[in-house]
Amino acid sequence: MDRDGADWRALAHAEQLLDLRRDTEAEQRFRDVLAGDPQCVPALLGLGRALNRQDRHDEAEAAVRSALALDQENASAHQVLVDVLCDRRDGPAAVAAAERARALAPHDFTSHYQHARALLCLRRPRVRDAYESALRAVDLAPHSPDAHNLVGLCLDGLGHHDQAQTAFRNALAIDPVHTLAQNNLAATEMDRGRLGRAAGMLRSAVGNDPQEKRLHDNLDTVLLLLGRRVLWSLLGAALVLVIMLATGAPWWARALAGAAYVAVLVLLVQRVRAQLPSGVRRWGRGIWGRTRWTGRYLVALVLFLSVGVLLLAFAPSAVATGAGVAIAASLQVLGFVCILGWLGYGVVNLVRGR
Repeated sequence: MDRDGADWRALAHAEQLLDLRRDTEAEQRFRDVLAGDPQCVPALLGLGRALNRQDRHDEAEAAVRSALALDQENASAHQVLVDVLCDRRDGPAAVAAAERARALAPHDFTSHYQHARALLCLRRPRVRDAYESALRAVDLAPHSPDAHNLVGLCLDGLGHHDQAQTAFRNALAIDPVHTLAQNNLAATEMDRGRLGRAAGMLRSAVGNDPQEKRLHDNLDTVLLLLGRRVLWSLLGAALVLVIMLATGAPWWARALAGAAYVAVLVLLVQRVRAQLPSGVRRWGRGIWGRTRWTGRYLVALVLFLSVGVLLLAFAPSAVATGAGVAIAASLQVLGFVCILGWLGYGVVNLVRGR
């Protein structure tokens, strides 16, 4: 009896550690329980959750399947398996696990929630079916912010962006510090090009949950989208300065135009950066190592065109002419059509959370 009591206290402590995002410590506590009782299903499921949150998905799936081997009718085990399989991007297996959980616990809102989540993880998401399951989850648990957040994701996927924002706000009305709803609401603002508002929302979310990776991914996206805007403005400024150079405008006119452009650009960039979390300057410098090649390509283009625009604006005519020729040749080599297509989509990789 004492042993059982100690195990349950250890399990409760491990669950508290999971709530605090101390996943490594929680993993060790679950392993301590399993050392004394290898067939403890709650400990196996807890271990699976702790491992999954550390992105150790293979180990997490093994732990959850061990629990299912001991209790195949455990709906909670199938629900945890859905989480693991969704994170592994195994949509069909996640849907199968979710359907099994729903059959075992049809009146549990989590079963319908997980079914909707699994449907969204398919390579070709079944968004409308997911929306119906998410609505069922809200019916069963109207005060669950997670369920409202998932409804918002489905509506966003269906193209109903205003209704999606309403659903995210419903989630935040229930839980004002619901990290994923804040993240998703910010993502919808980014979709609309409202980078300042999105950055402010993400700053608040990071303050509530500084360890949430999706928030940092979307903060990176804010910076990349800001970089894309800067790049478009650089292309426009370069075009204007090249025209001035070709029509024989005096140096002071080019310099004045360049100074005005730089002043306006700095003002606009500062307005967005003011909404980002403190320390963003240090954090932003690491974006080169975190982003994929498209993001690095964008950063390189911004730096290249920045130097070119400065030369076009402030250098003597001969040097400015050489800079203009170099910019034109570079864009020709890179493929202007390719750049337009990539800038329209490739850098935007918003991360929704469910």
